[in-house]
Amino acid sequence: MAQAPNIVEVTEWTAKNQALMIDILNDFAESDSEVTGVNSFVLEVIDGNKVYYCRGFESMQDLLDSRMKRWGEDGTNSKAMTLMREKRSEGNTEWASTGPKKIMSHVFRLNQNLSYVPKGVDLKSELPKLTFRRHIIMDVHEGPGNMEKFRSQIRSGIENDIKLKNNYIRLMFTPIYGGVNNGDFMMIVMDKSRSDYYNGLAERNKKRDKDSDWKKIQSDNVASWIQEEDIKIHY
Repeated sequence: MAQAPNIVEVTEWTAKNQALMIDILNDFAESDSEVTGVNSFVLEVIDGNKVYYCRGFESMQDLLDSRMKRWGEDGTNSKAMTLMREKRSEGNTEWASTGPKKIMSHVFRLNQNLSYVPKGVDLKSELPKLTFRRHIIMDVHEGPGNMEKFRSQIRSGIENDIKLKNNYIRLMFTPIYGGVNNGDFMMIVMDKSRSDYYNGLAERNKKRDKDSDWKKIQSDNVASWIQEEDIKIHY
């Protein structure tokens, strides 16, 4: 699991011209990564006008160190902007034409114990191939023991999928800052494309629906899905 960032910092935007915003932010992400060495990438919400600019870190200290170095005339943001302007001539006027609106910032931490990467999968080499993401925000119901019950249910579900030979990649994150109101976890399931994901999900569910152990695991859910988005990633 070491190939996935432990900490992800996210800036959430909406745009009137989503395609242009993605194009600009992709160039900035490339420049930002060149200047800082940080894993920067862009997420596009499919069938929407939302864009997420993301940076991945190994630790919170790495994130804090990065933030301290960004600002000022000699900061990393300024250096990245200079590199980006070498690729693009319109500068701030072009950015303004996207109709940008910053919504908020978020920070998420990877929960390795609740994530599922099939044995033998090299996540580092697979991630660039998996351009589709389904992001699902989950709310664990209030009540004594429900949080641990949820964690146990997720772990049991993973073990059952291994038994059923349901191979897919799912990462679970918890919000440190920001996130969605009442959202306790963000579950990210990946595939090569949107159609590959939903076809694969249908095949997995066929096996699950016939399995008594799976039905037992799911019989007493203590969490609800409160938001989901289909997303394309740009590296």
